Amino acid sequence: MKKNLLTLAALLCCTMTTTVFTACTDDDDNSSQRQETNPDDQTAYTVKMVPVNRDGNNSGNVAIRFYEDMPSVPYISVADFQNIVVPGTTVSVTKTGTATYELKNAGGTLIVNTIGETCAFDDFLGFTNQMGLVQAGMENGYYDGLPYVRFNHQTLSGGSPAVNFDYSSYGINLRGDETMVYFPFATLADLYADLYGHNTACNGEKVVYASKDDNGNSGIGGLDSDFLMENLQKNKVRKADMVAYNYAELCFTIDHFYGMPTGSDFEKSIQEKGLDKTLEADADGQTVKQLLLSANIDDYADGMCMLYAYLYDGGHTHMWYGTPTTTFAEKYPSLYSYYSERVTIVRNRTSLQIYGMTIPERKAFFGDKNTYHKKGNTAICHFDNFALNDKAAWDNYYQGKGPRPTQATSPEDPMAIFLDALEQAAADPEVKNFVLDLSVNTGGSSDVVVAMTSLMYDQSLFRVYNVLTGQKTEWHYDVDRNFDGKYDALDQDVHYDLNFCIITSPISFSCGNLYPSLCKDAGLLIAGQKSGGGSCAVGAHRTADGFYYQISAARARLSDANWQNINDGITPHVTIDYAKEMEYLYEDGRNYTLYYYQNFWKLDNLSTIISEYYKNK
Repeated sequence: MKKNLLTLAALLCCTMTTTVFTACTDDDDNSSQRQETNPDDQTAYTVKMVPVNRDGNNSGNVAIRFYEDMPSVPYISVADFQNIVVPGTTVSVTKTGTATYELKNAGGTLIVNTIGETCAFDDFLGFTNQMGLVQAGMENGYYDGLPYVRFNHQTLSGGSPAVNFDYSSYGINLRGDETMVYFPFATLADLYADLYGHNTACNGEKVVYASKDDNGNSGIGGLDSDFLMENLQKNKVRKADMVAYNYAELCFTIDHFYGMPTGSDFEKSIQEKGLDKTLEADADGQTVKQLLLSANIDDYADGMCMLYAYLYDGGHTHMWYGTPTTTFAEKYPSLYSYYSERVTIVRNRTSLQIYGMTIPERKAFFGDKNTYHKKGNTAICHFDNFALNDKAAWDNYYQGKGPRPTQATSPEDPMAIFLDALEQAAADPEVKNFVLDLSVNTGGSSDVVVAMTSLMYDQSLFRVYNVLTGQKTEWHYDVDRNFDGKYDALDQDVHYDLNFCIITSPISFSCGNLYPSLCKDAGLLIAGQKSGGGSCAVGAHRTADGFYYQISAARARLSDANWQNINDGITPHVTIDYAKEMEYLYEDGRNYTLYYYQNFWKLDNLSTIISEYYKNK
């Protein structure tokens, strides 16, 4: 099975050429051809010393191998890779057989067989943990690093931390010599990719590591413009061996690290037989596979666009940050129609519903631009994401370099908006009810979520199911509940004697779905319409040829208190009808329904609903 990738590359070589890199054996560029052999497959290789850019800083050089059977695919030793992603740490390697190796680092043990092309982790998350870079000593969990929250601990039940991977059926070759084990660079990058966004890439000439990769200026592309999509697409011809490996690694990543949130039409098939066989199962899928294996970059881009449609699950998975080529609709009308239905129309409808209707009508309803409103005994606060955090201002505050952020100084920061509203409500003796309007909230940082739940019902945790390991995980956090810049006993004195209500709609997504799930589990009132789902954290990846993509991550599928997947949305305790519906005609003749939300914000009605819900509690 290990020859699958090489056979595919050989077939693709009919139309493509490959280049063997000249070896560089030291930092002074003194080079010589290495003809040492790999005991696993006796394949000659060259070595090149390439620079490492770590978050914009020069971190020296690292040895990259290029084997003569795969001359465009960079390989790196596991030990060197470990030292790039977590500087100062080590991996010990012991050769235990003809082609078996035992690797150990501070987080676990890895057994590699370079003939069988297998690797077995006794603790996969422990071995690949980079979260100690975010908070010292932290387990491989979820934490965005906002200073008013800190990771406390995790509890695990069920499943097993041990994970076995078999690369042989993908044709991906693991290599070794007498002292070290070598993986394709992108294979290790995918193994180590985590929920924080730590990511690294190699184009054969350089290695770039980003503490947080999001395809923007703060990610790998921002650190090195060679990794920006527009520059990656300039190279119109793709090398055959890289094409074959790139496809194999993509299939492996989707098969193992996609979180199966139940949003994709093809999820069940991928779970049962893998991405490659899913694509092979019908004519359109075969076309997608051919495009992904094309030597032409534009065809490849079209293939990734179509794969995006196949994997589209509401917003967490995003395979390609672009649109199909102008000729795609003519060449592949069936595929383009599916893409349009799954991606283009959904995005346009959501955008129109949010920015064309709901936000403007809410402003018109309340008559001003404030995020806090009060009538009688009921106050309402609204913010539309958990993401636009003014982290620099919060960091300055916690470092004693500035005042606490407020809505006046950080007008888009969700925590500043929330605290401003909550403190106003608490200080007003007339206010008994506090409504948090998440009807247009599309998600963001779980740090903000657990900080807010701590203030509302004194609990700061959330639950995820790890699809890969089968483990049920609770992540627990500490919160600086009085926001005085310190974690101490005074935080336990904070309490808000208010009746809380959370308003949701089908737009409420991701953390806008997690928040009402947690609040419903805690007994707080949920009103409005069923929330829009989104039940996985995001995993950031780079294809082997450098393109950014993200997927719903297998290691963190959000769960309720009964460990049920919450992707179907949270059903409210009290349904509030829409004010009215409107049929919208799309440009290709299809129509869909938009909704007017004014009934969600009628404070007299909300006061009655809240009073009725809490009267017996």
